[in-house]
Amino acid sequence: MCKIIAIANQKGGVGKTTTAINLGIGLVNKGNRVLLVDLDPQGNATQGLGFDADALEITISTILRKMIGKDYAIMKKYGILSHEEGIDLMPANIELSVIETELISTFFGREKMLKTYLDMIRDEYDYIIIDCMPSLNLITINALVAADEVIIPLHAQYYSVKGLEQLLQTISSVKANGLNGSLVISGILYTCVNDRTTSFRDIQQILKLGYGGDVKIYESYIPRSVKAEEAPSYGRSIYAYDASGRVSSAYNMFTEEFLLTEKGW
Repeated sequence: MCKIIAIANQKGGVGKTTTAINLGIGLVNKGNRVLLVDLDPQGNATQGLGFDADALEITISTILRKMIGKDYAIMKKYGILSHEEGIDLMPANIELSVIETELISTFFGREKMLKTYLDMIRDEYDYIIIDCMPSLNLITINALVAADEVIIPLHAQYYSVKGLEQLLQTISSVKANGLNGSLVISGILYTCVNDRTTSFRDIQQILKLGYGGDVKIYESYIPRSVKAEEAPSYGRSIYAYDASGRVSSAYNMFTEEFLLTEKGW
């Protein structure tokens, strides 16, 4: 049964795209069929997998327009790209920034356009991962309505923790308003971590005291690394770019912890 996972945080620069790509390919490496949906008009996931976002004729914007127009006669692989590391991609580019206006103008079901599409193709995959934009707009609401679970990458610094409450409130609103009553938070993942500092331990303590009783905080965390920043410019995951490095090891451990959590172990 396919699980749809939204990688979400309204704050930019917290490692959403890096996590989406490397969790996705980590799951592929464990034998799963995975689709990554780029839901950011910056197209970072698309470019991070080596595709020229601006040159693509079919993107998630094309799909959402079809859903708005109730044009459901599309092939399951329509517009989906395949990456050499085994992950599929539904790409995005700057055109997505126009789609929110079109969604706002849609009277019925505007929060469920992405869900309508993903429900059409979900039996092709074990996991669908949505890389959300750094905003809590209607496009991100579509991701939260479509998802089964949310993973929240969190930069291990004080201001990121302060912004967490807004995202949690948005998730609660999606559930309370009947848009997706079964949505759960899979967990919070620390990213860009310098584990030699006392500030990281302080942030861990603050988050544990504030949210640890209600939200899972993954034991795995992702260290800060120049290699992780370089990998997207080569269109490769951290596993392919720096297989023996700390970050590839960290993402592999996180993928394993994620899978164990899914099994309830």
